[in-house]
Amino acid sequence: MTIMPIHPDDQPTTPAPVTPLVRSFPDIPRQDIALSLATNAPIPREWLPQVSALVREQQRIGTERDADELSQMEALVTSKGMLAAEEAREHGAEELAALVEQAGGIRAEIFTLRGELGRIDKLPITGMDGEVVAVSFATDRMKTVSEKVTADRDGGSVRHRRVPAWVHRWATKAALLDFPVLLYFLMQVFNVDVAGLLTGDGAALAESIVPLITSVVFALLGTAAVAIGLKFLGRDLKAYKDSDAHLSLPEGKARAIPLLYLGLAGALAVGAGVVMAYRIATDALASGSGIVSGMVLGVFFAIIVITVNVVVVSAHYRDGSLQTDEIDHLAVQLAPVESQRIENDRRMDALAAQLPPLALRAGRIYTRTLAQMGTPIKGADQVRLLARSYHQGCSPEATIRNQTGSPQNNLIAPIVAIDHSVLAELLEQLGQIIDDASRPTPTRSKPKPTESAAGMVSVDDETDDLDGDW
Repeated sequence: MTIMPIHPDDQPTTPAPVTPLVRSFPDIPRQDIALSLATNAPIPREWLPQVSALVREQQRIGTERDADELSQMEALVTSKGMLAAEEAREHGAEELAALVEQAGGIRAEIFTLRGELGRIDKLPITGMDGEVVAVSFATDRMKTVSEKVTADRDGGSVRHRRVPAWVHRWATKAALLDFPVLLYFLMQVFNVDVAGLLTGDGAALAESIVPLITSVVFALLGTAAVAIGLKFLGRDLKAYKDSDAHLSLPEGKARAIPLLYLGLAGALAVGAGVVMAYRIATDALASGSGIVSGMVLGVFFAIIVITVNVVVVSAHYRDGSLQTDEIDHLAVQLAPVESQRIENDRRMDALAAQLPPLALRAGRIYTRTLAQMGTPIKGADQVRLLARSYHQGCSPEATIRNQTGSPQNNLIAPIVAIDHSVLAELLEQLGQIIDDASRPTPTRSKPKPTESAAGMVSVDDETDDLDGDW
């Protein structure tokens, strides 16, 4: 092998580095500086120091740069815009977090009310026979009895016919009118000196105080016996009504009690009438009016008293039936429960109505925050464009890019974007909370026939034909 020497002129050469073209760059015209200070244009006053600093920096650099590159001072201006954008993002996030917290509180309250509505059918109430049953069972029971009453009434039965409330009220008060009659009668029986008591005679008071107290006590006892007794007897006899509202007494030994009550009611009514007749007849004879007038007045007012007492008995005897009594009892028990149910529904509606405005407000905050985030970044772009328009150290053209629905980004290269995912996450959380709170409340399921209040009593309703309980 022959090794040929290499001629020095044949050795490879390294290309010399390209030296950037160094040139001078113009300064900001004094006229523009003066106009900016005087009229705030073409350079805003607050931007003038930064634009001047950027122009001087380019003069120090001394070479042209690519438009997509940032000098150190341009990067500083951009970073300040990014910091301001991040501060706007944090402020918007705080506002959205407050709305999320508020919506969460509303959702929690709605869930609490839903829980109460779910448990309301299991609340214990007292049944007709004193047993403790669940609200759901009592509601179904009242519905069953009401349907039975309606069917009987539609079939022509008057057994369940009700008596107006004013008859109840005045019938009981009318029975109290027996008190003055009985008191006057007893005062005569016990020789109470009424005239002496009215004139304030001390001797008459001393002699009549004990008979007067005795008369008052006996009169109260008689009045209470008539009023309460007639009311009780009328309610008890109501159990023996037939479909025509007539008294239908049972056969055998069971007939004794209603017969006894019927006799007592008649005795009380007639007895009060006899007392009235005797009192009027004796007073008429004592006044010299004659026996005929006394008897006529006595019989007339005796009939009035007997009629009043019969009305007292009839007001309770003819007022419905044992079925309507059970409906009344269950209605009283269920009324506060239904009121609570309606109140809970009302509160849930009121709370749910607060959520859509929160969603609208959150949307406005989200949009506003994105716009506020883009403002300082675009401002940094404008400062950079103003400085470049004077020193012309970059390309003379500027391209405004499409933001594609991202108002928080800048407008010229290089792209400067601030992460706003925290805002989107908070907005999504708020939407999820509103969706959860807006779900309809589940309706209660129909209880099984043997279902009562949990852990209370078990009631078999399958074989109940509405006759055994009464």
